[in-house]
Amino acid sequence: MTSLGLKPVETVSTSTQIIEQFVEMIRTDKLKPGSCLPSEASLAKSLGTSRATIREALSGLKVLGLLESVPGKGNFVKKPAVNYQLEGIIDTIRSRMTFLEALEARRAIEGEVCYLAAKRRTSSSLREIESSLRKCKDVKSVDEFIEADYEFHLALAKASDNRLFIQFIKEALLKLGQPYYNAIKLAEAADDRSSVKRLFGKSYDDHEAIYRAILEGDSAAARKSMLNHLQAAKQKFTGYYETAEAEAEDGHGSSEDEALADDGTGGHPAGSRAEDVRPTASGS
Repeated sequence: MTSLGLKPVETVSTSTQIIEQFVEMIRTDKLKPGSCLPSEASLAKSLGTSRATIREALSGLKVLGLLESVPGKGNFVKKPAVNYQLEGIIDTIRSRMTFLEALEARRAIEGEVCYLAAKRRTSSSLREIESSLRKCKDVKSVDEFIEADYEFHLALAKASDNRLFIQFIKEALLKLGQPYYNAIKLAEAADDRSSVKRLFGKSYDDHEAIYRAILEGDSAAARKSMLNHLQAAKQKFTGYYETAEAEAEDGHGSSEDEALADDGTGGHPAGSRAEDVRPTASGS
C-alpha cells in the first residue's frame, strides 16, 4: 500500500471475472438453485471469450460448490452449503495465496486429519471414503479429477470427527480449487497430457494408501501417507509452474482460442438470467 493508501492493481484473469459475475448473481438470487445455465457456446458468445475460458470458469464454480453437471442435461446452480459465505468468495478468488502456499498449509493440517480419522473411523465414514476413492479411480478429465479429489479429502476430514477440521478443509480446498485447476491446465497447455494422466494414477495410488492405513487403524501410517501425498503434489506442480514460466519467457505460452460452435448442451430456462452476464475485460 502506498503513502496515499492506494492498493497495488491486480491483474484478474477472464475466467475469474466470469466466476465473480456468477457468484454475485447467485448471491443476489438472480440465479436460483436449480437454474440451468446456457450452453458453453452461448456463454462464450455472450461474454466475448473462448469456450476454453468458459469451461475453466465453470470448473471453478463446481469446485466452489455452486454448480453441478448433469450428463445430457447441462450445468445447474446448486444451493450453497449452510455455512457458505458467498460474500467472501470474491475475496477468496482474488487472493494472492499461491497453490504451493496452500499445499504447505494443508500439510500442516491434513496429516493430523488422517491420524484422527484412523483412530475415529466408523463403518459409515469408511464407506464414504471408499466411495470417493472409487470416483478417483475412474476420472477421465481434469474436471472429474478436481471434483473426485475434493470429495475424497472432505471424506477424510469428516472421518476425523472434528468439526473445525471439516470446516478448515472445506475452506482450504475452496482457496486451492482454482489455482489447482489452473496448474493442471498448465500441463495440458504444454501438450503434456501423458503427465496429467500419470498425475491421475499417482493421486489414486496415494489416496488408496491413505485409505488402507485408515481402514487398518494405523494412525502413524495414515499421517505419513498423507504427508507423502502432498509432498509429491508439491513437487509435481512446481514442475508445471516452472515449465509454464519457461514457455512464457520463450513466447510459446499461448494458444489460439477455439472456434465457437454450439455443443447442444445447456439451455435458457426461466430464471437463468443469462442476459445479466456481462462481457469481460480482456484477460488471460
